[in-house]
Amino acid sequence: EEIAEHAGYGQATVFFHFKTKAGLLEACLDEALSRAKANLVPAENSGTIDLIQRLDRAFDNSTTADFFARMLVEFGDNSTIRAVYADVHEHLRQLIAAELTRETGVEGRRAYLAAASILAMMVGIHAEQRLELTRFTRSDFREMLIEVTRLVLSDLKKPAGTGP
Repeated sequence: EEIAEHAGYGQATVFFHFKTKAGLLEACLDEALSRAKANLVPAENSGTIDLIQRLDRAFDNSTTADFFARMLVEFGDNSTIRAVYADVHEHLRQLIAAELTRETGVEGRRAYLAAASILAMMVGIHAEQRLELTRFTRSDFREMLIEVTRLVLSDLKKPAGTGP
């Protein structure tokens, strides 16, 4: 009802086009996914820190990020929602892993796991900043993310198996 009203159409028109609420939701998710991926194209050889800062800004107060977060909270057990959300995260891991490989020369599983670690920190930071409004500023959260990224980069630059 809200969507039809906001779009300037009657509810019957919206249901005629999308058939069900699930059809409407899936169309919204597909559009949000396309927009998110289009906005997450890395700059050529910009460096991992720059990429992480740009990704962080892209999801900072982003309506697309808010939409995905809300969908995950409300419909997290829905296989369609989970698949779309997982696709976005895989796209991000691949972007980060490619930049880590370019910057450090580390390839394969090691770069992918490092990218997954950075992404997990980013997701955690964005979730935490929605909850923690008194102890840390947005700047503090951004600094934490960049520091973790620096630590991961430093670790990847060491020969494999030399420890932390």
